Amino acid sequence: MYHTPDQQATTHVTIERATLLSFETIRLEVIAEYESIPVQIEQNGRPVTYVVLEERSTETGTIERDIRLARPVTLESVYTVFHPGHKTIVVVPREIVQTNEFERRYAYDGPLGLLFGINVIDVFVWSPVAFSIWVTVHDEDTHREIERFRMMRGTRGVWHAEVPKGYEGLLYRLHVKTPVETNDIVDPYAKAVSLNGEFGVLVDVEAEITKHVEPVLRPPLRKATDAVIYELHIRDFTSHPASTSRLNGLYGSIVETGIRTTGNKSAGLDYLKELGVTHLQLLPVHDFGSVDELTRMPYNWGYDPIHWFALEGSYASNPSTPTTRVLEYARMVNELHKTGMRVVVDVVMNHVFIREQSSLEALVPYYYFRYEHDGTVANGTGVGNDTASERYMMRRMIVDCITYFATTYQVDGFRFDLMGIHDVETMNQVRMSLDKVDRSILIYGEGWDLATPLGPSLKASSHNAAHMPRIGHFNDMMRDALKGSSFNERERGFVSGNEWREWELRECITGAVQIPNVTVGRFPSPQYTINYVEAHDNYTTFDKLLLACEDTDETTRLRMQRLATAIVITSQGVPFLHAGQEFGRTKQGVENSYNSPDRINHFDWDLRDSRATEVEYVKTLLKLRRRHTCFRYDTRQKVVEQFKFLPSPPGVIAYELTASHSYDAWQRVRVYLNGTFEQVTFQAEGDWNVYVQGDKASLTPIVRNPSQIQVESLSMTIIAC
Repeated sequence: MYHTPDQQATTHVTIERATLLSFETIRLEVIAEYESIPVQIEQNGRPVTYVVLEERSTETGTIERDIRLARPVTLESVYTVFHPGHKTIVVVPREIVQTNEFERRYAYDGPLGLLFGINVIDVFVWSPVAFSIWVTVHDEDTHREIERFRMMRGTRGVWHAEVPKGYEGLLYRLHVKTPVETNDIVDPYAKAVSLNGEFGVLVDVEAEITKHVEPVLRPPLRKATDAVIYELHIRDFTSHPASTSRLNGLYGSIVETGIRTTGNKSAGLDYLKELGVTHLQLLPVHDFGSVDELTRMPYNWGYDPIHWFALEGSYASNPSTPTTRVLEYARMVNELHKTGMRVVVDVVMNHVFIREQSSLEALVPYYYFRYEHDGTVANGTGVGNDTASERYMMRRMIVDCITYFATTYQVDGFRFDLMGIHDVETMNQVRMSLDKVDRSILIYGEGWDLATPLGPSLKASSHNAAHMPRIGHFNDMMRDALKGSSFNERERGFVSGNEWREWELRECITGAVQIPNVTVGRFPSPQYTINYVEAHDNYTTFDKLLLACEDTDETTRLRMQRLATAIVITSQGVPFLHAGQEFGRTKQGVENSYNSPDRINHFDWDLRDSRATEVEYVKTLLKLRRRHTCFRYDTRQKVVEQFKFLPSPPGVIAYELTASHSYDAWQRVRVYLNGTFEQVTFQAEGDWNVYVQGDKASLTPIVRNPSQIQVESLSMTIIAC
């Protein structure tokens, strides 16, 4: 008798679970009272012979039985198990999809997603375990299904269908049936999606951009340490009540020119240009799930991705028209390139919004996500799932997505969220694929050592930086040395008078490289360290100082803030600034503002006005960094040869730098960092000019040929000759 998956002679369950461990082995979990009754196995309704390999009792009282089939399984077939007269169970290909043999048989390098021909649109989808897949085409207004096209299974698990070109511009989904369940999903390779990502769109994104956006060459970048990264949330930039933007919260607002603050100072793109940053890192623009694109509510940072190849619609002027977000984002990148600024994508591919609802889980259950040894979903990300970058097709998807953004949208850098969840080989393949596009494209990320089931040597963590050439890492040692631990709100750092943090800061200002008998070193060269004191995560520096130094006044805390920012800008490595850090941004004491309202997250343009001197200080420091080669060494050897610590009292760091080129106006430079509450004095010992002192930074000397060098409390002094 043929038992289909939907048939059962009784509702009584005698087999709780049946999964494929390999291409020869099935694991059953049998109710104990049916232990002695032989289990029958069928392949597409035909009996299959087998032998029992092993049997054991579980903690729950069931019998776990491993059996070997007479012939290897084929994933194109339906395998069922049952006790005669009882419920039929479909054998689920769970553990098998995580085996090396599965990868060997089904790793696929051909096309995926949509390919647009003259008369047809080719659709390619990868799912070795699917029983059937249909492409369903829907009306763009009513969402009613118009037509469906059966996909045909090809080699190595790929499915293919041809959709007539006449359907171009309409919506589409995939109707997928696997041994686990049947779902209607959005193609994970969809490059354009409808409102709130409910459907993919049959549109040639590359052709649309080529037709409507004139490409601009990337601004030049000779080496990573020439970069200055500025992290900004699109909505924050214009959500403050004082913003005069006409494009509040939209992609276009980032490149809006000619707007002013209420104090008649630069705002919008003009402000970013004047500040002097080279790379604009925008918080996630992948299509994410927490915001209704139509109402643009509630607020969210966007670290809950749904569709990686498609863009978020809440930043588009018309989220209901799929190509609007595509063209507005492309134009934004283009305009930033025209101003000499590069763009960085915040890559959130370490997890998905809701695993159970993801297209990946529907297409190939149990493949794209990482699991603990006990079978539970890995949660090193802390949000319920970790993607399994070590698996061939997940790794391929990451590389494909990054390469797509680098070529189609011409973005210039990629910041990997929770990069330590990914594996070393994946990050190296990303680097290699981008080198074929442009070697100057930056890659960096959060190399935290997270609790995900990968071996320590496999994780893309900072500990393995030397095994990932030309990939940067956020330097959390510098962050905590400057302002105190992010996990202890009351702890002070170097800039707030904690002399015990001095040794850590000495390690970091060298570019975190090893100098014989001086520093231990963390990275192979200064190009690996992303120097920062604050980012969108955790307290802003100003808010942290308010908690740790509640007995000090605001003027003192602003000096601490200024010193922290100055150290980030002048240390060896790649400086990273959080938007508004330059004038002491506050989030009103909210540490994790990912879903806080605009009044907490906004970029405060009034504060930019009232603290204009702080902004000018940072602008000048960035100009000095750009003008003088000694702040931008790109190799460890240069640091070893041209960086020298000088004698200094506790709580004070002094060091000397020499220029990398003879044409530099500053051939020798000395930097003094005073983390104490007292002024200190050094002998000049030569013909020096002072360019940075106290709250002043200047392109021309503040003091010429002083006999003594004054370093005010909680401040930086820079002299040069």
